[in-house]
Amino acid sequence: MVTANDRFFVRNNLPMPPPRFVRNRGAWRLHLRGTRKEQSWTLNELQGLGVESLTTVLQCSGNGRKFFEHGPSGSPWGVGAAGCAVWVGLPVRLLVEAMGGLMRGARYLTSTGGEELPDGVDRNAAIVERSIPVEKALEDCLLAWEMNGEPVPLDHGGPLRLVVPGYYGCNNIKYVKRLAFTKEQTQAKIQHSGYRLRPIGRKGAPDQASMWAMNVKSWINGPGAGGEAIPPGRTHFHGVAFSGGPAIRKVEWSIDDGRTWSEAKLMGPDMGRYAWRQFTFAAELSEGTHRVFSRAHDEAGEVQPEARLENERGYGNNSWRDHGLAVVASGNAQRSSAEHSEVEPSSPPVAPPAPEAPTASGQLDARALRGREALLQQTQPACGACHGLQEAGLQGAVGPELDALRPSAARVEAAVRNGVGAMPAYEGQLSEETIKDIAHYVEMATRGSK
Repeated sequence: MVTANDRFFVRNNLPMPPPRFVRNRGAWRLHLRGTRKEQSWTLNELQGLGVESLTTVLQCSGNGRKFFEHGPSGSPWGVGAAGCAVWVGLPVRLLVEAMGGLMRGARYLTSTGGEELPDGVDRNAAIVERSIPVEKALEDCLLAWEMNGEPVPLDHGGPLRLVVPGYYGCNNIKYVKRLAFTKEQTQAKIQHSGYRLRPIGRKGAPDQASMWAMNVKSWINGPGAGGEAIPPGRTHFHGVAFSGGPAIRKVEWSIDDGRTWSEAKLMGPDMGRYAWRQFTFAAELSEGTHRVFSRAHDEAGEVQPEARLENERGYGNNSWRDHGLAVVASGNAQRSSAEHSEVEPSSPPVAPPAPEAPTASGQLDARALRGREALLQQTQPACGACHGLQEAGLQGAVGPELDALRPSAARVEAAVRNGVGAMPAYEGQLSEETIKDIAHYVEMATRGSK
């Protein structure tokens, strides 16, 4: 199972580049150095050197950050900062072969994003530039121009993105503009002191572990993940598991606080060692509150641990205890469902919808009106501080103008829940229903915009 592009999480370290980045994709230019021949390539030229595809999980280093008790800075992700996609592009090794191989002494591939920096800004303090071991670069890294069957969208790194399968998202450089094979890691802050596993209260430093390969991880997606009660009895749960390279060997589950474990069934297509595997299992639930856990094992013998590794920025959390799913089994859930499906002819009439208001696209329905009110009154920081949206009278200039972006409801919902770049996550501040209302409103309000 892959994650649709419009439901794939978005995370940037710099503001989103302008749409002109993807207006003429074929002319996008990549600069290469550190090989025996150095050259600048257009995307059209790169496409003539070869093509391969791979399926891999892309996960933010901070996925699972919300479980850390010390409240680390950054978006408080739960499990939303991960997705699985099929990427198509040119293997880095083929580009290196076309250039006659590497210069002697190359130990790292240093990749630079194409975001434009304002004048006067210290390059190393702001540039998105990461270094990874050269062995990994030549093994299976990809210069990708296609994501899930379409050109890589701008918000996912188009027109060209470096894909480093099995490594955390920060290494998968968006809008990649330069590849350099170097003896040392870049001095850019994002590498030198950023994305380091540092003790709580300590500053980042080059001698600390860098956020490279992902650890083995799993979680349960439902039922009951949205907080809704489920009927007691035999319940079929489902989830995903992945690792940083070794394939998933098995997944176990427990409903007795990890005292005993049973093996789940791996299901769906096996799309390669970097893709996640879906799993399912059935558990008997008595009435009441339960906590259901999953624990993944990979082919290298790594087992998902019970406890997270405490660190300042809340990185790399793969604790099975943190990721347990709390569910409420209630007989009322079953009865309520049955009653809802058997509407009697004598049922009272449904109240008419709330009055509709004009928008750029015609009319707002009752749900959109609720979303409009929430967007204007309940979001802190206020959406209008950054975004423009004509129908709501918002004129912010820092973030994307929503009338021009015209995002789908799914895209808005993901952004509001999980955060995007400098935008904070509102999960926890707003209810799930309110988030859906806002997403519905933004989609309706922008659909008629020019």
